[in-house]
Amino acid sequence: MSSVPRGKLIGMQVYNPDGSLVGTVSDIELAIGGGEISLQVMSRYNVPERVPWSMVAAAGDIIILKEKIELKQPEAPAATTYIPPAAQPTPQQPRPGIFSSVTSRLPLGRKEKAACPTCGKELTWIEQYQRWYCYNCGKYA
Repeated sequence: MSSVPRGKLIGMQVYNPDGSLVGTVSDIELAIGGGEISLQVMSRYNVPERVPWSMVAAAGDIIILKEKIELKQPEAPAATTYIPPAAQPTPQQPRPGIFSSVTSRLPLGRKEKAACPTCGKELTWIEQYQRWYCYNCGKYA
């Protein structure tokens, strides 16, 4: 009779005799008082299953069971109907005179000049990084 160390069993794939995947061994269970050893298997449906060691036919690179196990499929969530979002109203253009035409076309004022908070020199907008950079300090503001 051969033995298989616990460390080798954890992570092994478990298959039914017909070759269908049951799941992967996540741990070993020892029943108190009874001495029965079981494998805790996380099924392919991501549901924990208990497989008694007496049902194991062979264990090598994979575990093959003596009898087929019917897996419990998780309950399917209630079907939800996709409802597309309501059409968003187009934004109103600002009335002339409220905002200057220059600032309304600039994305958040990125083309305007800014001063470095550390040295006070002019900052440069780096489009690739979407940030202001101070060449004097050598850092982003």
